[in-house]
Amino acid sequence: MSDFWDDMQTAFVRESAMDKFLEDDDVPTEGTPFEGKHYTSVRELADIRRKKRALQLPVDAGTRVQFMANLGSVLTYPDVPDDGVEGTVVTVRTAGGDRTSLDERVFVLWDDGQFRSILAEHLRLAKRSKKQANAVRIVTADVSDLASFFMPAGTVQGAGSDDLVHKATKDLWSFRQEGGQFVIERLFNEDGSPLKV
Repeated sequence: MSDFWDDMQTAFVRESAMDKFLEDDDVPTEGTPFEGKHYTSVRELADIRRKKRALQLPVDAGTRVQFMANLGSVLTYPDVPDDGVEGTVVTVRTAGGDRTSLDERVFVLWDDGQFRSILAEHLRLAKRSKKQANAVRIVTADVSDLASFFMPAGTVQGAGSDDLVHKATKDLWSFRQEGGQFVIERLFNEDGSPLKV
């Protein structure tokens, strides 16, 4: 019986292709993290692909996006949009100014009513749909077109000098000029609620 076990100890000692690949001078010693070209090559390849497919920043308010559900994205957030739910990128007033993204996270008001900041690598542009996001960004060539809808924020607390107040909803909107056009964007706070006066 012992002859059988002696033969088995050397029966499967052949070196596999994976063993050969990992036999390198960058094999970690005990207690060190797995680093080196062979250990990180797959991770680096995945990172390159993920960054290439990510939503390109900066992104304009009003852009329609969808969430890319995979194991990594679903485990990143405590609450993710349901499959097929799309959202609209919104402008948020932050300490650094009015932004649609911060630290690679894009501010999105989802069609399920939830506001979530999602990493750009987990977002894609939404396919064309009938739903348009025209309530968060307006582009016009003539400022007088806005007079019936907006008034200057003036001395409203928390409003900037370039802010407007929507007359009907009392929401705060930012105002700026891009080339020959004027851009007006609805402002949200960091929990996704529209800024009010």
